[in-house]
Amino acid sequence: MFQINPDPTFVGTVKIPAAGGKEQELRLVFKHKTRDEAKEYFQRATDSDASDTKLLLEVIAGWEDVDAEFSEEALNRLIQNYQAAPRAIFEGYLAELQVARLGN
Repeated sequence: MFQINPDPTFVGTVKIPAAGGKEQELRLVFKHKTRDEAKEYFQRATDSDASDTKLLLEVIAGWEDVDAEFSEEALNRLIQNYQAAPRAIFEGYLAELQVARLGN
């Protein structure tokens, strides 16, 4: 049966660029947003002075198979250690939402 109301969270894998040209895969539990909510979120994220950590906490509920328990502090440590992570996560989240839309 088709669900009009999607699950509140979903898992997506994001490739995080690392020093030396390597990538690491990060499995994230994302929070679902409606089309209008996502549009508002990305507009606000573009215009905001808020930290990447604070903005990402709005769309990430957790992660899987990581050597640290998910928390604001651990997410900030990830961002500090992998400078390209915020962009990769924002883009991965948007891509996951768009794939979900294409499937509906």
